[in-house]
Amino acid sequence: MKLSLPLIFAAIICVAASCKKSDVPVDTLPKISPVEADAVNSKTNLDNAVLLKLVNDTRSAGCTCGSTVMPPVPPLSWNHLLTAAAINQASYMATAKALTHASSNGGSVGDRVTATGYRWRAVGENIAVGQKNEQEVFNAWLKSEGHCKNIMNAAFKEMGAAKADSYWSQVFGAAL
Repeated sequence: MKLSLPLIFAAIICVAASCKKSDVPVDTLPKISPVEADAVNSKTNLDNAVLLKLVNDTRSAGCTCGSTVMPPVPPLSWNHLLTAAAINQASYMATAKALTHASSNGGSVGDRVTATGYRWRAVGENIAVGQKNEQEVFNAWLKSEGHCKNIMNAAFKEMGAAKADSYWSQVFGAAL
């Protein structure tokens, strides 16, 4: 049975609203097929490849975040489950007209990522509002010490991102 993208997001939201990370049995989490992953990745409202290249070029060169010199770290790969979490948060922020790391139900990025079925050992999120394109939002994140450190965090192995109206969400993770 093929599920539509809205049904997948509804299932994700239901799981996020009712479960904590430790309460969710792996076999009950929503499953996303490769076709549905492509559908998720196409709903980001940004150029996924451009943003990923900006991140990975910086990670491979190293940079200074605030006063902290960050050495080069391995590149990230794009992940559709992290992208689903980013789409949900960017959409929520656009609807609420609020820049926030909290979900509509008060949940955290970890809760949102868990709800997608991504089993994680490390997770993080960058958010922004008002930037017009990938280069602008990336530059803004690099100017913020905390956001920059997320980009350069060697513990993160994958990312996803999304934009809704003028709200951006970038989600990082490392799977178990």
